[in-house]
Amino acid sequence: FLLFLEFTHSKKMSQTKSKLVTTVKRKDIEEHSWEEQQSSVLKELTRLYTEVLLPTEKEYTYDLFRPSDYTDVLKAKTPLILFIGPFSSGKTTFINYLLGGDYLWTGPEPTTNKYTVVFHGKENNPVSGRILTSNPELPFGGLNTFGNDFLECFSGLQNPSEILKGITLVDSPGILETSSNHTRSYDYIGAMKWFIQHADLIFVMFDPSKLDAGQELRAMFQTALKGHESRIRILLNKADGISQHELMKVHGALFWNLSNMINTSEPPRVYVSSFWDKPYQPNTNHQLFESEKQALLYDMLHSVPMESLDRKVTSLLRRAEDVLIHAAVIGTAKSKLPKFFGKRKCKVETLDNIDQVFEEVQAKFRLPASNFPSDTEYKQFFTKHDLDDYRTLTAYEEKTGKIGALQRIMSQDIPGLLRSLTTAESVDPRKSGMLQAMLARHAKEHSIDPNPFRPL
Repeated sequence: FLLFLEFTHSKKMSQTKSKLVTTVKRKDIEEHSWEEQQSSVLKELTRLYTEVLLPTEKEYTYDLFRPSDYTDVLKAKTPLILFIGPFSSGKTTFINYLLGGDYLWTGPEPTTNKYTVVFHGKENNPVSGRILTSNPELPFGGLNTFGNDFLECFSGLQNPSEILKGITLVDSPGILETSSNHTRSYDYIGAMKWFIQHADLIFVMFDPSKLDAGQELRAMFQTALKGHESRIRILLNKADGISQHELMKVHGALFWNLSNMINTSEPPRVYVSSFWDKPYQPNTNHQLFESEKQALLYDMLHSVPMESLDRKVTSLLRRAEDVLIHAAVIGTAKSKLPKFFGKRKCKVETLDNIDQVFEEVQAKFRLPASNFPSDTEYKQFFTKHDLDDYRTLTAYEEKTGKIGALQRIMSQDIPGLLRSLTTAESVDPRKSGMLQAMLARHAKEHSIDPNPFRPL
């Protein structure tokens, strides 16, 4: 079993190294540090969204058709890493380990009953959750929808740790194992779903002595985590507290419990170690635990930032297509209405035959039918919004030129960013300051090689 874990670790590491994604190389983006390049790409994405997509969204009220907080996605300057798991599984302790100090309160009893966003700042200062959600420059405005009871359980912490220059950490309330005897004053699964949708990496932590899947954990996997399995990593914590024979049993039991909740062809990566700064217990597999811990740091500090940037570029491309479809459907449907008489009857006929409008838009813009909303969604939309309030697509394009601009960023600008992300030569993110600082501190604590990823 232990040899299998080591083989799996080696295989994953080699696959990760073979898929290195580099950053954008454009005339307006200088090749400096990875963090600076990342910031430059985000500025370019924000510019494209603000100048091209947003005006069309407002013109055709896209946010009323499909409400979202997409601007929060672009406001996130660093990848969001979410920690979830039962009480006392070691989530907060692991975050303190990453920060290099006891900045968050921990104890043997359950202590985390709120969400804490840990982000970079010059000094170590707590920040109110209401300030985080009301600040237009931060990506947490969408959390206001969960009400005052949630905001009482939401806070932030500014910290000067070097690692936070490249990532943002989120500690979450412990999952209740017997939720039937306890209730929360806000929509817990809904709030967790918001964080999961915005997270670039999700760590689900388990204590070897607490592997039972309670009602709340099942609801988490079956609803909030569903569809986001590729970003899940399982952490079997406190592994040095049991013998190697017991560890093999626990690992099997964990997979058995998760198999009923995760429906994917490939199970999530499982990291087995003790994720804190204390020495490992004697007579345990120190080499395996250390290699697992370093592999996790590599995944979190190197792979995730690059995948996060790629995901943001891809999300803007999807958003642009969705907005174009929406604008074209409404603008084309509006063009079917007569200028003076018989509008009411024509509106009913147009909406009853909205699939014909879909076909016309698909042919004109060469868009796949599978990406279109259902006709039911538009029929419900027009029960609250009058088709006559919108401009035809031709009139809007002649006045603003935004439809042509939208097509150009879909065919040129955004694909150009994606190509650059996979082909351009630039600064190797493994030389990023946050990764080097973390590995150096980790090496000093454990007397190991500070650069385990150098080529042989």
